[in-house]
Amino acid sequence: MRHLGKRRTERDQGLMVEVMAFGELLAAHPFQPGTPGTPPDAVTDWTRALDAYEAACRSLRRNDREGVLRHLDDGRYAMACLESRLAGGPPPARLPPCFFDPRHGPSTAEVPWMPPAGTRRDVPVCAADAVRLREGSLPIASGHPARLPTAPVPPPRDRIDQDKLALSGLAAAFIGYAAVLFAVGDRTGAVLYLAAGYVPPGVAVVSGFHLASWAPRLWRLIRRSHLTLADFDRSEATSSGRRDVYAVVDVSGRRYERARKTGAPSAEPLPQQHVWYLRGRGGEGELLGFWSVLWLPLGVAVALPVFAASLAATFYLFPGRLVLALLS
Repeated sequence: MRHLGKRRTERDQGLMVEVMAFGELLAAHPFQPGTPGTPPDAVTDWTRALDAYEAACRSLRRNDREGVLRHLDDGRYAMACLESRLAGGPPPARLPPCFFDPRHGPSTAEVPWMPPAGTRRDVPVCAADAVRLREGSLPIASGHPARLPTAPVPPPRDRIDQDKLALSGLAAAFIGYAAVLFAVGDRTGAVLYLAAGYVPPGVAVVSGFHLASWAPRLWRLIRRSHLTLADFDRSEATSSGRRDVYAVVDVSGRRYERARKTGAPSAEPLPQQHVWYLRGRGGEGELLGFWSVLWLPLGVAVALPVFAASLAATFYLFPGRLVLALLS
């Protein structure tokens, strides 16, 4: 308990430092709203940045950590818009803050990163940290130390050659089995296998993948879930428009997010959204959309018979036809 309290104190002090740093940035900025010729949008951005700073201070006094981070993110984005307008350019796209430290500002790219004892994934980073990761250096001021690769990554050409070799092997095995069927006298089976032998295994793989993903979620939705409200956290620009991110913080302090695509980029996001919170065995949770209570049972009801039928057809073609031909 003493160790937990110490960590919480250090985290609160870190938030206070971030708020103070943003306030110092505002105080040292040379922008003057009353200067003749100042773009009206620049004044609006400056006002948004000041409002975000005041909101962050209020959230800090309430020990609302998520509120502090959200308001600081809004303020940094407003300052980025201000700098762009003063330079005569359009406002930048709303990007998530740097993954390694929000004080670095908005991210500029997504780069692959792997934490210790974790899996490689793409994370949004600022321009400086993107260069550091490419050079194999550790990002500065990071709560997520980068893990340097322990083995050289094979060049793309080698991976392409391996893929071609695997495809060639599968094609040879496919044709070879049809030739064996033809040799033992099952000409109909050989023609059928060449014409559509790849369909049942493909359907079985796809339906089995969806079934393995949907069935556990449906079970947890029935046994260990409840309906709750997720608060709007931020909006992110995508290639097809915009998506709104909603967040829920559970009793243990874990944060869960769910993104919702919006068909109208100009529409204001809803302040809250109903979501299903699913509890996992290891304490980890997951958020699902409100209509998951309908599409999850429907998806399992469709995927289960399709998977069973395609698996039976696969075994009938291979090795069932060959066994029947040898026994006849």
